[in-house]
This record gives sequence, structure tokens and C-alpha cells, in this order.
Amino acid sequence: MGKIDITLRDVIQEIPPKFIQILTGKKAKKLLDTSLPEVKERRADFLVELEDGSIFHLELQTQNDKNMPFRMLEYFVLISSKYPNRNIKQMVLYVGEKPLNMKDSIKTENLSFSYKLIDIREISCEELFKSKSLTDKILAVLCDVREPEKYFRELLTELYKLPERERRDYLKKLLNLLTIRSKLVEEFKLEVKKMPITFDRETMEKHPFFKDGKQEGKKEAVIKLHKKLKMNAKEIAEVLKLPLDFVENVLKENKS
Repeated sequence: MGKIDITLRDVIQEIPPKFIQILTGKKAKKLLDTSLPEVKERRADFLVELEDGSIFHLELQTQNDKNMPFRMLEYFVLISSKYPNRNIKQMVLYVGEKPLNMKDSIKTENLSFSYKLIDIREISCEELFKSKSLTDKILAVLCDVREPEKYFRELLTELYKLPERERRDYLKKLLNLLTIRSKLVEEFKLEVKKMPITFDRETMEKHPFFKDGKQEGKKEAVIKLHKKLKMNAKEIAEVLKLPLDFVENVLKENKS
């Protein structure tokens, strides 16, 4: 499973309230077990019981898949067998960059099956961002972001208020989702430079977002902490997990 798929599954497991309400018109009641019985185990991306007792099944797609209708039919059969006599609502949410090009039904002489298929860019970014849930706000980056500068500024402001570990987790998720919204990366970088936001060493060394200018990114983080939070070289080295001599040299260069 790719990093994007893992991040998307991880994000929606928190049951973003506004997001689910936008998709279904109803509030989510409780998260259900996504493993489905079969000779080989199948695991749905998202399965939740809605307030009216129906079951909502969501699959997330970063690429077009010509076999999607048959995959959804298989899921329908497995979910129905696990939750008999329940009304099942199914949806495929496309989050890829290329134009949506998948079918939403199967029609043969003996079978008529369909499900809902939508592009996430059809969802209002503004409506998601008004939610009190940070999960909704993070997912909004995949929608049609009309004002990226405002979106990133407000989101980063909220993330900055979080405890370090929680902030780091949300930032990683945001960075992963940005890899499929490459057009927004530059706007994000510009807003990051304006905020006292730093990234942990592992993220800066391994994440594709930092593949260009890793050293510059470290220097900017050092200068930012020194100017914004008045940290000394030792404190900065501990926070960023960088060699003390590297931090001292950066601060010296910045003075000259």
C-alpha cells in the first residue's frame, strides 16, 4: 500500500464529522471493523454505521481503475454477508490529479449494480475548513482550494498551537497528501517560511517534500527558532536534533 493510501486511511479513521456528513447527508454514529470475511481477507478503506442505522462504505482512489465496479461489487457482497439486512451505501472518492475516468456501475443481462462515484474536488474546501475537526481541515487540501495562501496560513496557525508530537503527526499527514496536490506545494512552502513551524530530522531527511534543499531547510529552521522564539544555539540543536557546531555556524552566518 502506498504512503498516500495509508495516510488517507489513517486520516479518515478519526471519522472527520463534516466530511462524512457532506458525503452522506448524515452524521456518522460509530466506526466499524473494516476487515471482511473471505478465503483471503479483504479490508475496506472505510466502513461506518450512520445515524439512521445504514452502513456507509467508502473506497479512496488516487488513480483510475477500470476494474473498480467489480471491486465494489465484491465489497458489497462481503459487507452484506457480514451485516445482513442492513442498507449499504457505497461510494468511491477519487482524489487523484488526472481527470476522473472510471465507471460507477455494472450492467449486464443478469446484473445491475451501481454505487456513487465523485471527485473530491467537487466538495467545498471552505465548508470542510469551517469544521472544528483538524481531520476535516487536513482533508480540505485535496479539494478545490481557491485561496491556498489563506488556507495554509490558517491551518499552520492551528497546528502550531498543538503539542509537538501531535503537531508533527498532522504535519506529516499534510505533507503526504500534498504529494498528490503538487500545484499547492510552493504556496505551502511560502507560508511555512512565515511561521515558526519546524520539522523533525527524520521528516527532513526522508520526505520527498525536502528532497531539494535539505541543508537550506535546516538552516531556515535554525534561524526561525532563533528569531521567533529567541532560542540559543544549544536549545535549537536539541529541538532540531542537529549538531551544535552546525547550528552555531548558521547563526554566525546570519549575523554577518
